[in-house]
Amino acid sequence: MIKILHTADLHIGEDLFATMNSKAAEERYKDIIDSLNQISDIAIKEGIDAVVIAGDIFNRVLPSGTASLNFSEFVKKMLDNKTHVIIIRGNHDRPAVEGTSELLKTYRILLSKAQENYFHYLSKIESLVITTKEHRRIGFVALPYYPTGEEYDGTQNITEIFGRSGEVQKRAYTDYFRKVILDKIEKECSKIDAEYKILMAHVPITGSIPGSERIFYGSKSEVVYGTNEICKLPFDYVALGHFHVMQMVGAPNCRYSGSIFRLTFDEPSYIDGRKVSKSEKGVILVEEKDKKLLPRPIALRTRDLCIVHLDYLDAKFNPVPRDVEEIVDSIRQKAPIMDAGKPPYVRVVVKIVDIQRKMFDEYSVREKLLRKGYLDVKFEMTTEQSNIPKITATSLPVEESLSKYVENLRLPSEMREDVLKEALKILKEVSGK
Repeated sequence: MIKILHTADLHIGEDLFATMNSKAAEERYKDIIDSLNQISDIAIKEGIDAVVIAGDIFNRVLPSGTASLNFSEFVKKMLDNKTHVIIIRGNHDRPAVEGTSELLKTYRILLSKAQENYFHYLSKIESLVITTKEHRRIGFVALPYYPTGEEYDGTQNITEIFGRSGEVQKRAYTDYFRKVILDKIEKECSKIDAEYKILMAHVPITGSIPGSERIFYGSKSEVVYGTNEICKLPFDYVALGHFHVMQMVGAPNCRYSGSIFRLTFDEPSYIDGRKVSKSEKGVILVEEKDKKLLPRPIALRTRDLCIVHLDYLDAKFNPVPRDVEEIVDSIRQKAPIMDAGKPPYVRVVVKIVDIQRKMFDEYSVREKLLRKGYLDVKFEMTTEQSNIPKITATSLPVEESLSKYVENLRLPSEMREDVLKEALKILKEVSGK
């Protein structure tokens, strides 16, 4: 039986976690290595013929020595087990200047003669045929990441005319460029003499969920493909990379494997306590059944990323709790710790009126949550100006005017009483009464 393991978007690199505290950043980097170890365990247990990685091995073109070493250890496990490792270039693997050094191209130089036949890095549209452990032939065609060229700078006034003209020309060029690429792929496919043919593509496809790669999706330097353009190509399976959400695209045998861990909060596992099933992480086992290649997702154990929303804009009906523990409990309910060995990283989005901003002590809340086992907590505060009532000249006594002013503030009743009491105390001290 032929067995292929499809994965992509490993994004090995410490730079992803630069904004976190050192302990949390270290744990997040370990998440990547843990996912790699799980993948190698699955490959060995299932007797995989080839691990196909559809681009973005590292998070940047020139990774750290640690990142390179960790990936080398993963590759060595596969090669020692006589499992083919087939890699195509992703956008994060592509050098800024075409033709310059690519780290993955150097790997073959360092391999022994016995290992050489099992490691394959494809950085252009080309084909490859491997022989499995059962001496059967599988063909692969690579479609690496191909940006169309320079981005157009924004222009103003009369020059916008030329800008619009340039965009029209760019669209026409992109359509032509995409057609040329698809023609090349079909030609490479026709050259292959094998039982099964697999396309490995690191591309964006219209209508797919991009996840963390949304910053690239539809940018001026990307060629975006239609679902039918890719799915209808003459392949038994299409192994996609680039978008980080595991998903089927157009047909059961055309799939993104997704990233092997949650990179950012664009792929949360929980939003306000609700599980987001589409952000589950895993790999795809593609195995032969009844002379067809059928895909089956296999889940990976990964860390949860949780988003929690706290809304205190209506201070009368939803005031900031005075007890920090109340805020902590609210967050814990919406961001459960489901795996004590991999406690979640939490983003708390707080909407609050300016008059209550100082009442929300995010430092104390974060410290208490860390003590309760969370990996880290990130706050995003959105402050809106409160509607302060206008003060008009009246003949009322100062104390009575002050009482009416405080009454109109958007504060809960018990808080208004304390504010009025404190205000009257200050007024008494100032007036000397």
